[in-house]
Amino acid sequence: MFFSFSKNKEEKSQLDAINENFAVISFKPDGTILDANKNFLEAMGYTKDEIIGKDHKMFCNPKYSASQAYKDFWENLNKGKVQTSEFRRIKKNKEPIYLQASYTPIKDSNGHIYKVIKFAQDITERKIQALDYSGQIKAISKSQAVIEFNLDGTIITANENFLNALGYKLDEIVGKHHSIFCEETYKNSSEYKDFWKKLNNGEYEAGEFLRIGKNGKKVWIQATYTPIMNMDGEPFKVVKYATDITHKKNIMFEIGENIQKLTKSLNNLSTASNTMSKEAKVTMDGSQEVSVSLEQMNQAVSDLSEKIESMLASINTIALEATNGEEISKGVKEQSKTTSAAMIKLNEEASKISQTISIITQIAFQTNILSLNAAVEAATAGEAGKGFAVVAAEVRNLATRSNEAAKEITTAVEYIQSLIKNSLDSIHMIDSTIEEMSSISSKISNSMSEQQTISNALASSALETSQGINEISHTMINVSQSAKTTEDEAIETVNASKELIDISKTLISTIKSLN
Repeated sequence: MFFSFSKNKEEKSQLDAINENFAVISFKPDGTILDANKNFLEAMGYTKDEIIGKDHKMFCNPKYSASQAYKDFWENLNKGKVQTSEFRRIKKNKEPIYLQASYTPIKDSNGHIYKVIKFAQDITERKIQALDYSGQIKAISKSQAVIEFNLDGTIITANENFLNALGYKLDEIVGKHHSIFCEETYKNSSEYKDFWKKLNNGEYEAGEFLRIGKNGKKVWIQATYTPIMNMDGEPFKVVKYATDITHKKNIMFEIGENIQKLTKSLNNLSTASNTMSKEAKVTMDGSQEVSVSLEQMNQAVSDLSEKIESMLASINTIALEATNGEEISKGVKEQSKTTSAAMIKLNEEASKISQTISIITQIAFQTNILSLNAAVEAATAGEAGKGFAVVAAEVRNLATRSNEAAKEITTAVEYIQSLIKNSLDSIHMIDSTIEEMSSISSKISNSMSEQQTISNALASSALETSQGINEISHTMINVSQSAKTTEDEAIETVNASKELIDISKTLISTIKSLN
């Protein structure tokens, strides 16, 4: 019989309950096996005959049974000390088994230990699960920063990763509040109070957090704050698992700053492009104004050519009349009147030419001013205005040449008017003496011949001026087209700048989403 039963039925019932629910084995004080119940034999995979009389060491790892810890274990039992713990033992098939057991020394009536009874339960499944959890926690602790808090935020403990990340030693933080890792503005905020309120309600918190290490060191962490529940499902502490992402965060900040700089540069480029576009438009408008002025000048020169042709016709008429005057002395008086009238008409034509020349001079002056303004606009337009600056200079040269030609024509007209005055004076002398008629007619004829030569020169100058103005007009058309091309390119630059800005903004949004 395994137990020495008492006559008391209640005691027997208690022993039966123990045998039914526990694995039970008994030993001599030296470890020799005396007996074992069914639960123990099934748990270890043995029959009773295979273990009776054997030593307890048969259930132990040889390394453990040869250790000082094993000797101390049996010495304590022989001193009457109960040994209760979780024990790793080896089954018959060499598989490990974990037992939650109590080794209890039994004394006789004289107080001597005469045997040891072990009451055990198989906790292998629970132990393996616990070891799995423990292994995972150890693995997490190796790769992550871990710190534990009471529900009031007081620090319980922290691993090496956490201490290294924040620059503290363990004794510098244990018993302190979590707020030592927070910025002043944050730890005094309602947001921080709500943070701990949620944790106390069993809600976990996860995200990126800025924390302050020793000596003000800024540390960015990717972390989870997890409330740990007790057997009643209520939180009793908080464990934080964190990864140091400071380096990654700083790189992101640097990328963000560089993209902002790029965006600013692109905005400047866009502004410059808009300015260039406006300047190109101003240049084109200036070209069109110059073209209009040149058209006006060309029209004035055409009018001048017509007036010169009219003047040539008058000169030819006067020359013919003067020649005929030598042959028809009878009609000298009437002819002198006709000649005088023709000379007056010639003088009027010369006056009209002077007025036209004045208009041409004014147009040339306005053209010169416009070309100067265009040169200034070209200079402010930078690289895009270099080509137009050359054209503006050429326009200014042609305007100067037109002005000089106008001055020469004015001089020639003044000379013609002087000759007309002399001719009129000569004609007036016809009334006083017929004898001088031939001489005067010859003089008039010679004067008209000279005037005709000058008028031919004026016509040639007018033609040259007209050709020059046509050349300027053609050049200004090219300038206008060039300005239009510049404006189109500026618009393309603006569009490209806007596209780059949009791309930069998209990139910033993408980086923020990665965070």
